[in-house]
Amino acid sequence: MSTNTKYLANPDVSCREEDPNEGALLFNPDKDSVIVINSVGLLIWRALGQPHSQAEIVASLEENCDNVPADQVANDVDAFLKSLVPGGFIGEVVES
Repeated sequence: MSTNTKYLANPDVSCREEDPNEGALLFNPDKDSVIVINSVGLLIWRALGQPHSQAEIVASLEENCDNVPADQVANDVDAFLKSLVPGGFIGEVVES
């Protein structure tokens, strides 16, 4: 992953929020696939309405969530983003 890579939600993906503390369902009509995300995933999803780097997302979570270990947040965000890219839920925007 390039340090200039930013991530952006696919505008065709719909997000159906359950209770805000429970997460949401993401539906990608292009691939006819659904995934369930938890409440932290929903925070990340909302941030991806605009292009953000992984570091920006990690910093936002650390700022807005209590008692989160920084190294765990970085690993979890990395895994979450990597799980959304192949399914077409989000895309990578490389800025020069």
